Amino acid sequence: MQHIEENLLDQYALGSLSAESIPELEEHLLACSFCQSRLVDADELVILCREAAALEAASTTPQWHSASAFRTSFWPGAAAALTALLVLLITGDYHHAELSPPPILLMQSLRGPEAGAKMASTRPVRLVFDIPVETNREYEIEVVDAVGNQVLKRHAEVRESGLAALIEKLARGSYWVRVYREQPSRELLAEFSLRSE
Repeated sequence: MQHIEENLLDQYALGSLSAESIPELEEHLLACSFCQSRLVDADELVILCREAAALEAASTTPQWHSASAFRTSFWPGAAAALTALLVLLITGDYHHAELSPPPILLMQSLRGPEAGAKMASTRPVRLVFDIPVETNREYEIEVVDAVGNQVLKRHAEVRESGLAALIEKLARGSYWVRVYREQPSRELLAEFSLRSE
């Protein structure tokens, strides 16, 4: 059995594989545990890299041609940024919360039961969404609780790094974050799970 080429697996993990190539690749993944394992590794790398990129939102985002190029040139910086983020989250050290900008939380379209994003309930956060947007359109986010009651609604900004919205503290619990395109008519584009802890 011939395994999936690395560049195709990377494109699939990044969500940039052409639509006509996806069915054949997914059919192979259903039967091949080796390629399933490789996809898990590729997904984990994409998550780490996106988190590191979100932390460096002030800098120019490099354009990567494949996840393998990203592995060799960006891995040390991504690991350091992720370590700093984990230390902050574990220790809960928010001494300068009022002076520092809100943390950035990347809302990703991921597979699996543990794919939902998590935020601290003690402070505001800037959500950045990994969905394609058009600069000439208006977008809005809506946060609803686990049973669908609206908690808040915000205008979302189109930025160089993607679609972003600042939300205030949320009480502890599970939420759904819905992204709508406002023009020409209100259209639901995506829904993400979010846990406030």
